[in-house]
Amino acid sequence: MENTFFQDREGRPFMPVGLQAHNSSSGTPLIRRAIEAIRLYGGNCLEAPVYWYRIEPQMDRYEMDLVKELVDEAREAGLHLILLWFGMSKNGHPNYAPEYVKLQPELYRLAIGADGAPVASLSPHCRETLERDKKAFVKLMEFLKEYDQDSRTVLAVQIENEMGYANTDMDYSMQAQMDYEKPVPEALEGIFLEDSGAESVGPEACDWKRQFGRHAHEAFSAWYHACYVNEIAAAGKAVYPLPLYTNVMVGETGYEEAGKCYNAGAAVGRVLDIWKAGAPQLDLIGPDIYNQNRREYMRICDAYTREDNPLFIPESPVYGEANAMNMLLAAADYGAIGLCCFGAESALDEKGELRPECRDMALTMKTVAGMAPLLIRYRNTGRVHAIAEEEFEGSRYLKLDKYHVIAHFSRSLTMNYGYTQDVKSEEGKKKLQVRGRALLVQTGEHEFYLGGAGVALDFIRRPEPEEEDSYCQLSSRMSTQLNFLSVEEGHFEGDRWVKDQDRNGDETNFSQYVLEGQIIRIRLNPNTGKGLMHEEGNGETDLWL
Repeated sequence: MENTFFQDREGRPFMPVGLQAHNSSSGTPLIRRAIEAIRLYGGNCLEAPVYWYRIEPQMDRYEMDLVKELVDEAREAGLHLILLWFGMSKNGHPNYAPEYVKLQPELYRLAIGADGAPVASLSPHCRETLERDKKAFVKLMEFLKEYDQDSRTVLAVQIENEMGYANTDMDYSMQAQMDYEKPVPEALEGIFLEDSGAESVGPEACDWKRQFGRHAHEAFSAWYHACYVNEIAAAGKAVYPLPLYTNVMVGETGYEEAGKCYNAGAAVGRVLDIWKAGAPQLDLIGPDIYNQNRREYMRICDAYTREDNPLFIPESPVYGEANAMNMLLAAADYGAIGLCCFGAESALDEKGELRPECRDMALTMKTVAGMAPLLIRYRNTGRVHAIAEEEFEGSRYLKLDKYHVIAHFSRSLTMNYGYTQDVKSEEGKKKLQVRGRALLVQTGEHEFYLGGAGVALDFIRRPEPEEEDSYCQLSSRMSTQLNFLSVEEGHFEGDRWVKDQDRNGDETNFSQYVLEGQIIRIRLNPNTGKGLMHEEGNGETDLWL
């Protein structure tokens, strides 16, 4: 997969790591509160919604003050911006459609449930709704091109929000039923859904029931939602080719039945192939992952990390240890190209300070954002390693090409001195009690960057195959804790590493540690610990050549 997707003004790869504002915050002072939360999290991006009813308050009258204000706020704060188009669907509901749409249900049709009653979702089978939604979206893209093309504050635009039918598996209206009776589109030939009991997936499978079995209604709904979004994306890109994506209410939860556990027609893992076939104009389909269980989280990441779909998580919890650990796995093990959390304003208390339950997530986000230049460069190379402390775990072993690496977690590690930060006061002691998390990036044969908190590493050079006397090497501090050329604390400015201070002496005589989202650069000595050479005849012994 490409290491580039989002790009800054100069066309350089950019990894958005940030927070999403609440649904009704755009155009209010709450946006400034959201921006302050991003600052405290160490993020670089604001996600904020723009509303169809605000952009088109009356039919064919368009106002962009809300959009301009969001762009200006993000620019002033030095943040990038991802806009969320709340059009015909917000979690499947038509809440953000203009009043003229809501007042004419006979023209802008709601979907019909199996019982014949309308459901709270506009139907993608309604051409009139699609044309109005598309026209308003094009107006938005025209404005962004005119107002923001040079500065490129806006990285991307999300089309709709968690699309799908609420409380039904398909639209049972007359128009939808007519569409259901049509042959399955050729673009879906060969696509198979597991556990469907389908009769056939070959060319003879000409109808939805035969090809998709008991999931026929869900497959049908997915295709028409995908086609709806695809037409909007194509029209928007024709005006201004920003990256466009849609987000998903994931299906990997509960008992996984469409319309009951999640919105039917959503781009859940089961029908992701259908969405990819129906919406080729979308650059990404991003899962909103609120699943804290690590097995579920990784299963979702597995589903959405594809050659045609690098992983971008638009929403996840703004708080909690579980998400703080899982985000590291997404960044390292799945090469995530962007990671955001929902509910920025809720992260702050009445004094404008981080709530205690949000500090874990903020610590991880600070780490990921600080390491972003390395994550972009070394994505999917096998050089990025996540260390996320699990329950009952006191240490972790990583076997690298040249080194044994032992990760110790500060909650279990006794290290009484040698820190560059206060760990003696009551407040300082808390730094050693966080659940350990870190990203380790190998940038050279003997060079590493470590960022995180509550983690300390030992690097032990692995003996070469021809080295018979390896015990001497492995038991020497000169090939373990003291095997370094330099250790630097610092940060990145763009792609450039900036050293803030050197570590040496007490601060390097033990394991190489990180606290509170620090980043350190570790250069190990390639000529230390290569074994003993005893030269006879001159009475001298050269060690560690």
